[in-house]
Amino acid sequence: MALNLARGLEPRSEGLVDALREAILTGRYAPGTRLVQEELAEAFGMSRIPLREALRRLEGEGLVVITPNRGAIVRPLAPKDIVDLYELRLALESLALRRAAERFADLRAATKQRHAQARQAIAARNLTALFRLDRDFHADIAAASDNAHLVAALGAQWSQIMRVMHAYFQAGDYPVDTWDDHEAIADAVAHGEAELAVERMSAHLTGSRDRILATLRESAAR
Repeated sequence: MALNLARGLEPRSEGLVDALREAILTGRYAPGTRLVQEELAEAFGMSRIPLREALRRLEGEGLVVITPNRGAIVRPLAPKDIVDLYELRLALESLALRRAAERFADLRAATKQRHAQARQAIAARNLTALFRLDRDFHADIAAASDNAHLVAALGAQWSQIMRVMHAYFQAGDYPVDTWDDHEAIADAVAHGEAELAVERMSAHLTGSRDRILATLRESAAR
């Protein structure tokens, strides 16, 4: 049965990659799901050649695992994946904060505006909007570092980060203090207080990591 996922999708490999990525990030294809090429070809209205290319791209992003016997599956999530991801994220974001604070980058107005948008998204239970606002805040910090290589390194992690967040947070339990943390971090950067900004970011990311791990363990215990 066609899923009508191809509505509005341009008949190009890039469009297919974006659509498949979105389906994985938002949990339409859950971790461990087998991605059967015949079913995907029908669902997305695409031939198998661009489909195979798209799956290889997503394998490179760490979202899909392709094996000779099983074909493609959505990469399962394990506690070690989450610990490793957040360890890398904290290292990269700490460097970005230090460089941004050296430049007294002022992200306060943009962060306050996103905070207001986040409140609206929580009220509307729009989880995708919440996570995109979150991503944009952290992307602004990376950009404020004025280090293109650092921006690229952090950007490469966002597919994994957003997949983890989609898997373990729902709009009802999205941490309400997230944007208070963001505003406090932006304030420290604007005043050039690099170590305070790093300390606040560490508490922010560690709290997020621990909530995700607790949810994963609860799910495994059921």
